[in-house]
Amino acid sequence: MADESVTVEAQALLPMIWADPQHMPEQLALFAVRRFGPRARAATDRRRRRKPHAGHDELAGDAVAHGTRMTIADGAALGGPFVVLVPLAFVAALLSQARMVLELADLAGHDPRSEQRAADLLVLQDVHPSTEAAGKALAQVPRHPPGGRGRIPRRTRWSLVVRMAAILGITGGGEKHSRTRRIVSTAVIAALFLLGMVLPLIWVPALAVIYRQNTLRLGAKALQYYTPGAAGDALRHRRSFPHVPRIAGVAVILRFLALTLVPVAAAAAVALAGERLAGGFWGTAAIVLVALSLLVAGLWCVRRRVRG
Repeated sequence: MADESVTVEAQALLPMIWADPQHMPEQLALFAVRRFGPRARAATDRRRRRKPHAGHDELAGDAVAHGTRMTIADGAALGGPFVVLVPLAFVAALLSQARMVLELADLAGHDPRSEQRAADLLVLQDVHPSTEAAGKALAQVPRHPPGGRGRIPRRTRWSLVVRMAAILGITGGGEKHSRTRRIVSTAVIAALFLLGMVLPLIWVPALAVIYRQNTLRLGAKALQYYTPGAAGDALRHRRSFPHVPRIAGVAVILRFLALTLVPVAAAAAVALAGERLAGGFWGTAAIVLVALSLLVAGLWCVRRRVRG
Protein backbone atom coordinates (compact mmCIF):
# COMPACT_ATOMS: atom_id res chain seq x y z
CA MET A 1 0.00 0.00 0.00
CA ALA A 2 1.08 3.60 -0.58
CA ASP A 3 0.99 4.48 3.13
CA GLU A 4 3.30 1.59 3.95
CA SER A 5 5.93 2.66 1.40
CA VAL A 6 7.23 5.65 3.37
CA THR A 7 9.64 3.52 5.40
CA VAL A 8 10.84 1.85 2.20
CA GLU A 9 11.45 5.27 0.65
CA ALA A 10 13.25 6.36 3.82
CA GLN A 11 15.59 3.40 3.44
CA ALA A 12 16.36 4.56 -0.11
CA LEU A 13 16.96 8.17 0.99
CA LEU A 14 19.13 7.50 4.03
CA PRO A 15 22.29 6.50 2.08
CA MET A 16 22.01 9.74 0.08
CA ILE A 17 21.92 11.70 3.31
CA TRP A 18 24.97 9.84 4.62
CA ALA A 19 26.73 10.66 1.32
CA ASP A 20 25.85 14.38 1.51
CA PRO A 21 25.31 15.15 5.20
CA GLN A 22 25.78 18.92 4.94
CA HIS A 23 22.75 19.12 2.64
CA MET A 24 20.46 16.78 4.58
CA PRO A 25 17.33 19.02 4.54
CA GLU A 26 17.80 19.84 0.85
CA GLN A 27 18.35 16.21 -0.14
CA LEU A 28 15.23 15.23 1.77
CA ALA A 29 13.13 17.98 0.15
CA LEU A 30 14.28 17.09 -3.36
CA PHE A 31 13.73 13.39 -2.75
CA ALA A 32 10.23 14.05 -1.42
CA VAL A 33 9.27 16.01 -4.52
CA ARG A 34 10.67 13.33 -6.83
CA ARG A 35 9.02 10.39 -5.07
CA PHE A 36 5.88 11.90 -3.61
CA GLY A 37 5.01 14.71 -6.02
CA PRO A 38 3.13 12.41 -8.44
CA ARG A 39 1.60 10.51 -5.52
CA ALA A 40 0.40 13.76 -3.95
CA ARG A 41 -1.53 14.59 -7.11
CA ALA A 42 -3.03 11.10 -7.19
CA ALA A 43 -3.97 11.37 -3.50
CA THR A 44 -5.79 14.68 -3.96
CA ASP A 45 -7.61 13.28 -7.00
CA ARG A 46 -8.79 10.32 -4.91
CA ARG A 47 -9.85 12.66 -2.12
CA ARG A 48 -11.91 14.75 -4.55
CA ARG A 49 -13.57 11.65 -6.01
CA ARG A 50 -14.50 10.38 -2.55
CA LYS A 51 -15.96 13.76 -1.58
CA PRO A 52 -17.11 15.42 -4.79
CA HIS A 53 -19.07 18.11 -2.91
CA ALA A 54 -16.38 18.93 -0.33
CA GLY A 55 -14.80 22.36 -0.32
CA HIS A 56 -11.12 23.20 -0.16
CA ASP A 57 -11.06 23.55 3.62
CA GLU A 58 -12.58 20.12 4.20
CA LEU A 59 -10.23 18.43 1.74
CA ALA A 60 -7.24 20.24 3.24
CA GLY A 61 -8.33 19.20 6.72
CA ASP A 62 -8.49 15.57 5.57
CA ALA A 63 -5.00 15.85 4.06
CA VAL A 64 -3.55 17.29 7.28
CA ALA A 65 -5.33 14.71 9.44
CA HIS A 66 -4.03 11.87 7.28
CA GLY A 67 -0.52 13.34 7.19
CA THR A 68 -0.53 13.67 10.98
CA ARG A 69 -1.61 10.07 11.50
CA MET A 70 1.03 8.79 9.10
CA THR A 71 3.78 10.89 10.67
CA ILE A 72 2.94 9.42 14.07
CA ALA A 73 2.79 5.89 12.66
CA ASP A 74 6.01 6.19 10.66
CA GLY A 75 8.10 8.19 13.12
CA ALA A 76 7.12 7.11 16.63
CA ALA A 77 7.16 3.35 16.29
CA LEU A 78 10.62 2.53 17.61
CA GLY A 79 11.65 1.71 21.15
CA GLY A 80 13.76 -0.59 23.28
CA PRO A 81 16.85 -1.85 21.44
CA PHE A 82 15.35 -0.57 18.19
CA VAL A 83 16.18 3.05 18.96
CA VAL A 84 19.33 2.38 16.93
CA LEU A 85 17.00 2.68 13.94
CA VAL A 86 15.94 6.19 14.92
CA PRO A 87 17.55 7.89 11.86
CA LEU A 88 15.29 5.77 9.67
CA ALA A 89 12.24 6.66 11.80
CA PHE A 90 13.07 10.38 11.71
CA VAL A 91 13.53 10.33 7.92
CA ALA A 92 10.22 8.46 7.52
CA ALA A 93 8.46 11.06 9.70
CA LEU A 94 9.98 13.92 7.70
CA LEU A 95 8.90 12.31 4.44
CA SER A 96 5.36 11.84 5.76
CA GLN A 97 5.21 15.53 6.65
CA ALA A 98 6.64 16.47 3.25
CA ARG A 99 4.02 14.37 1.47
CA MET A 100 1.31 16.20 3.41
CA VAL A 101 2.73 19.57 2.34
CA LEU A 102 2.83 18.44 -1.30
CA GLU A 103 -0.83 17.37 -1.12
CA LEU A 104 -1.77 20.77 0.30
CA ALA A 105 0.19 22.46 -2.48
CA ASP A 106 -1.68 20.43 -5.08
CA LEU A 107 -5.05 21.28 -3.50
CA ALA A 108 -4.09 24.96 -3.83
CA GLY A 109 -3.30 24.53 -7.54
CA HIS A 110 0.50 24.30 -7.33
CA ASP A 111 2.35 21.52 -9.16
CA PRO A 112 3.62 19.11 -6.46
CA ARG A 113 6.18 17.73 -8.92
CA SER A 114 7.99 21.05 -9.35
CA GLU A 115 11.33 21.62 -7.62
CA GLN A 116 9.87 24.88 -6.37
CA ARG A 117 7.94 22.78 -3.87
CA ALA A 118 11.28 21.67 -2.39
CA ALA A 119 12.12 25.33 -1.74
CA ASP A 120 8.67 25.85 -0.23
CA LEU A 121 9.17 22.89 2.10
CA LEU A 122 12.53 24.19 3.32
CA VAL A 123 10.93 27.54 4.17
CA LEU A 124 8.01 25.89 5.96
CA GLN A 125 10.48 23.80 7.99
CA ASP A 126 12.37 26.97 8.98
CA VAL A 127 15.52 25.64 7.35
CA HIS A 128 15.83 28.74 5.13
CA PRO A 129 14.26 32.18 5.63
CA SER A 130 12.95 32.56 2.05
CA THR A 131 12.37 30.62 -1.14
CA GLU A 132 15.17 32.62 -2.74
CA ALA A 133 17.65 31.45 -0.10
CA ALA A 134 16.29 27.91 -0.36
CA GLY A 135 16.62 28.00 -4.16
CA LYS A 136 20.27 29.07 -3.90
CA ALA A 137 20.96 26.24 -1.47
CA LEU A 138 19.19 23.70 -3.70
CA ALA A 139 21.25 24.83 -6.69
CA GLN A 140 24.39 23.65 -4.89
CA VAL A 141 23.03 20.25 -3.95
CA PRO A 142 24.17 17.23 -5.99
CA ARG A 143 21.24 15.26 -7.38
CA HIS A 144 21.17 11.53 -6.65
CA PRO A 145 24.45 11.34 -4.65
CA PRO A 146 25.97 7.86 -4.37
CA GLY A 147 25.15 5.86 -1.26
CA GLY A 148 27.27 6.75 1.74
CA ARG A 149 26.42 4.04 4.26
CA GLY A 150 29.27 3.50 6.69
CA ARG A 151 31.46 6.25 5.21
CA ILE A 152 30.95 9.10 7.64
CA PRO A 153 32.07 9.50 11.26
CA ARG A 154 29.66 8.62 14.04
CA ARG A 155 29.82 12.21 15.27
CA THR A 156 28.51 13.40 11.91
CA ARG A 157 25.69 10.86 12.03
CA TRP A 158 24.78 12.00 15.51
CA SER A 159 24.69 15.66 14.41
CA LEU A 160 22.37 14.65 11.58
CA VAL A 161 20.01 12.95 14.04
CA VAL A 162 19.97 16.13 16.16
CA ARG A 163 19.22 18.25 13.05
CA MET A 164 16.39 15.92 12.05
CA ALA A 165 14.97 16.18 15.55
CA ALA A 166 15.11 19.97 15.34
CA ILE A 167 13.27 20.06 12.00
CA LEU A 168 10.64 17.67 13.35
CA GLY A 169 10.12 19.95 16.34
CA ILE A 170 11.30 17.40 18.90
CA THR A 171 13.91 19.81 20.22
CA GLY A 172 12.24 23.10 19.49
CA GLY A 173 11.68 23.26 15.72
CA GLY A 174 13.70 24.59 12.82
CA GLU A 175 17.47 24.75 12.73
CA LYS A 176 18.11 28.24 14.06
CA HIS A 177 19.46 27.51 17.51
CA SER A 178 22.09 29.09 19.72
CA ARG A 179 25.04 27.01 20.88
CA THR A 180 23.38 26.53 24.28
CA ARG A 181 20.12 25.42 22.65
CA ARG A 182 22.00 22.89 20.51
CA ILE A 183 23.77 21.48 23.58
CA VAL A 184 20.46 21.13 25.43
CA SER A 185 18.84 19.53 22.36
CA THR A 186 21.67 17.04 22.06
CA ALA A 187 21.35 16.16 25.74
CA VAL A 188 17.60 15.58 25.36
CA ILE A 189 18.08 13.20 22.41
CA ALA A 190 20.89 11.38 24.23
CA ALA A 191 18.67 10.93 27.29
CA LEU A 192 15.89 9.50 25.12
CA PHE A 193 18.35 7.06 23.55
CA LEU A 194 19.65 5.87 26.90
CA LEU A 195 16.19 5.58 28.41
CA GLY A 196 14.84 3.83 25.33
CA MET A 197 17.57 1.20 25.52
CA VAL A 198 16.30 0.12 28.96
CA LEU A 199 12.51 0.42 28.81
CA PRO A 200 10.58 -0.67 25.70
CA LEU A 201 8.88 1.98 23.60
CA ILE A 202 9.75 4.60 26.20
CA TRP A 203 9.49 7.49 23.80
CA VAL A 204 6.51 6.39 21.69
CA PRO A 205 3.92 8.42 23.64
CA ALA A 206 6.19 11.47 23.88
CA LEU A 207 6.98 11.41 20.17
CA ALA A 208 3.34 10.77 19.28
CA VAL A 209 2.27 13.92 21.14
CA ILE A 210 5.12 15.99 19.68
CA TYR A 211 4.53 14.72 16.14
CA ARG A 212 0.81 15.42 16.39
CA GLN A 213 1.34 18.97 17.60
CA ASN A 214 4.07 19.89 15.16
CA THR A 215 2.57 18.18 12.10
CA LEU A 216 -0.70 20.04 12.67
CA ARG A 217 1.31 23.25 13.06
CA LEU A 218 3.17 22.52 9.81
CA GLY A 219 -0.15 21.85 8.09
CA ALA A 220 -1.47 25.23 9.29
CA LYS A 221 1.66 26.99 8.04
CA ALA A 222 1.41 25.25 4.66
CA LEU A 223 -2.25 26.22 4.29
CA GLN A 224 -1.51 29.85 5.10
CA TYR A 225 1.48 29.74 2.75
CA TYR A 226 -0.41 28.33 -0.24
CA THR A 227 -3.89 29.77 0.45
CA PRO A 228 -3.58 32.82 2.74
CA GLY A 229 -6.66 33.37 4.87
CA ALA A 230 -8.04 29.89 4.25
CA ALA A 231 -8.32 27.15 6.87
CA GLY A 232 -4.98 27.95 8.48
CA ASP A 233 -6.49 29.89 11.39
CA ALA A 234 -8.78 27.01 12.29
CA LEU A 235 -5.95 24.52 11.96
CA ARG A 236 -3.73 26.60 14.20
CA HIS A 237 -6.20 26.09 17.04
CA ARG A 238 -6.42 22.40 16.07
CA ARG A 239 -10.01 22.04 17.21
CA SER A 240 -11.47 20.98 13.85
CA PHE A 241 -9.76 17.61 13.61
CA PRO A 242 -12.14 14.81 14.48
CA HIS A 243 -9.92 12.53 12.39
CA VAL A 244 -6.97 12.96 14.79
CA PRO A 245 -8.82 12.17 18.03
CA ARG A 246 -7.27 12.81 21.41
CA ILE A 247 -8.55 9.41 22.52
CA ALA A 248 -5.87 7.91 20.27
CA GLY A 249 -3.28 9.73 22.33
CA VAL A 250 -4.82 8.33 25.52
CA ALA A 251 -4.60 4.82 24.06
CA VAL A 252 -0.94 5.35 23.21
CA ILE A 253 -0.22 6.53 26.77
CA LEU A 254 -2.04 3.55 28.30
CA ARG A 255 -0.15 1.14 26.08
CA PHE A 256 3.10 2.87 27.00
CA LEU A 257 2.33 2.60 30.71
CA ALA A 258 1.53 -1.09 30.36
CA LEU A 259 4.71 -1.82 28.44
CA THR A 260 6.74 0.15 30.96
CA LEU A 261 5.15 -0.90 34.24
CA VAL A 262 4.91 -4.63 33.50
CA PRO A 263 8.70 -5.14 33.30
CA VAL A 264 9.22 -2.85 36.31
CA ALA A 265 6.62 -4.73 38.38
CA ALA A 266 8.04 -8.11 37.33
CA ALA A 267 11.57 -7.05 38.24
CA ALA A 268 10.42 -5.86 41.65
CA ALA A 269 8.45 -9.06 42.25
CA VAL A 270 11.41 -11.30 41.43
CA ALA A 271 13.74 -9.26 43.62
CA LEU A 272 11.31 -9.12 46.54
CA ALA A 273 10.72 -12.88 46.29
CA GLY A 274 14.31 -13.39 47.37
CA GLU A 275 15.71 -14.50 44.01
CA ARG A 276 19.25 -13.30 43.48
CA LEU A 277 20.92 -13.48 40.06
CA ALA A 278 23.80 -11.05 40.51
CA GLY A 279 24.60 -7.96 42.54
CA GLY A 280 22.03 -8.53 45.26
CA PHE A 281 18.58 -6.95 45.24
CA TRP A 282 19.28 -4.08 42.82
CA GLY A 283 21.41 -6.17 40.49
CA THR A 284 18.69 -8.80 40.19
CA ALA A 285 16.01 -6.18 39.63
CA ALA A 286 18.10 -4.50 36.91
CA ILE A 287 18.82 -7.78 35.10
CA VAL A 288 15.15 -8.82 35.11
CA LEU A 289 14.04 -5.33 34.06
CA VAL A 290 16.38 -5.16 31.07
CA ALA A 291 15.69 -8.76 30.02
CA LEU A 292 11.92 -8.33 30.13
CA SER A 293 12.13 -4.96 28.41
CA LEU A 294 14.13 -6.44 25.55
CA LEU A 295 11.70 -9.36 25.33
CA VAL A 296 8.63 -7.12 25.23
CA ALA A 297 10.22 -4.79 22.70
CA GLY A 298 11.25 -7.77 20.55
CA LEU A 299 7.75 -9.27 20.61
CA TRP A 300 6.26 -5.88 19.78
CA CYS A 301 8.62 -5.43 16.83
CA VAL A 302 7.87 -8.92 15.47
CA ARG A 303 4.12 -8.35 15.86
CA ARG A 304 4.33 -5.01 14.05
CA ARG A 305 6.38 -6.53 11.23
CA VAL A 306 3.91 -9.40 10.78
CA ARG A 307 0.94 -7.02 10.78
CA GLY A 308 2.66 -4.47 8.52
